[in-house]
Amino acid sequence: MNQHRRPPASGNAAGDAIADDGAAAFLAVRPRLLAIAHRMLGTMGDAEDVVQDAFLRFHAAGGTIDSPQAWLVTVTSRLAIDRLRAARRERAAYDGPWLPEPWTGPDDGDAFAGDLPYAVLVLMERLGPVERCAFVLRELIDMPYARLAEVLGRSEAACRQIVARARRRLGDGQIPAAPGDVLARRRRHERLMEEFRLALAAGDAERLIGLLAPDATITSDGGGKVLAARNIVRGAGRIVRLVLGVARKLGRGRIERPARFAGEAGFVTYDGERPVRIVMAASDGERITAVYFVLNPDKLVRIPTES
Repeated sequence: MNQHRRPPASGNAAGDAIADDGAAAFLAVRPRLLAIAHRMLGTMGDAEDVVQDAFLRFHAAGGTIDSPQAWLVTVTSRLAIDRLRAARRERAAYDGPWLPEPWTGPDDGDAFAGDLPYAVLVLMERLGPVERCAFVLRELIDMPYARLAEVLGRSEAACRQIVARARRRLGDGQIPAAPGDVLARRRRHERLMEEFRLALAAGDAERLIGLLAPDATITSDGGGKVLAARNIVRGAGRIVRLVLGVARKLGRGRIERPARFAGEAGFVTYDGERPVRIVMAASDGERITAVYFVLNPDKLVRIPTES
């Protein structure tokens, strides 16, 4: 990454000015770095650790970076690849299904060329670390292939192949083609999620079944720390029995509050003041095709308590 470095300045005043400029440059790009790392790794804690590590390396460079944003994106991406390789080994031993932690970072993380639906984050577990990085950088921030080649240390042609392979493995139909498509999809999805939330709160089994595709699935991530279904449940009827059974166990203290994660509609279930799950879903615009219960307390720590 020598192309992003410049000779260090001399003198304390100059050094202090560069340090201030460097901190400002980092803070300006930090939301983007967090968003990239989160989409790469699937947890806010890992994303924050990677971005902090990138900042420490940036600080250690002492003002010799000619293009701070490009340098930080490159380093963050490469650190995330390394962290993901270790995380994949950890997740192989995870207790039950593993789901990504929905985005709870700065709102700026939603202002990119086209964000990735939560369902795509779930599917990205199919990808290898380099595939995932290439896909995220291309789809999230519309990184040009020439720049992607610099980040990954591959040829431009190879990067095109990596992204195309990733899209095939995920299924092109899962990925919005343009920002306008993202907005339209989100509006339809928001309507379905609000209807699902209200039907669940009312215990309306008939309405819930009508909102679900016949072969819909539900995945619950408890991480072995709370009670959760250890296998994916398939079929609208079985899903409705499961979600209404859980609702009865939570009792009258249960409250569902609408929420947004990276701009995507979901909701949070509270047991009294305490958040106990995040509910996300995938939809085809007409019906919900998959429901995701994020129950692991470690993935709920950034959700505020109910006031």
